[in-house]
Amino acid sequence: MAFKSQKYELIELVVPGLVAPGQTQTRWNFPDLPKLRYTALQAISLFTPETCTFSPLNNPLLPKAVLQKSYLVLYANDRTDLFRIPLLEMNRMQSLAGGVTDPFSRGLFEFNNQKVTWEKSYIEIASAPANTANQSFLLGVYYA
Repeated sequence: MAFKSQKYELIELVVPGLVAPGQTQTRWNFPDLPKLRYTALQAISLFTPETCTFSPLNNPLLPKAVLQKSYLVLYANDRTDLFRIPLLEMNRMQSLAGGVTDPFSRGLFEFNNQKVTWEKSYIEIASAPANTANQSFLLGVYYA
């Protein structure tokens, strides 16, 4: 049976650029997302620079090398049971430019209708990305 979703929200998490030597932070919390409060999480997809070059705020997306060391932590149902999910596990689109080396998973990364507290959830990177200009994580959230 094919996946069906009632609602969709595109989330942009900005990683601010800092002057040289660049970014040193390794963890970014999601802001309060009013449309996603009290909703049931069904699935998440990740966008990479190979599939979507700029965010709605006109920021370039973080490069694949940074995404390869990035993890999603979701605070859901009053716990952090969804801990350090590799972000690229949520990339379901293979880039034509990326070819066989472009990491992706064919299906959506599905959840079990958990109630996520987004402002307690975050993305962490194993080491700082050292960006000097704003870049963004871009996630598509399917919910009911």
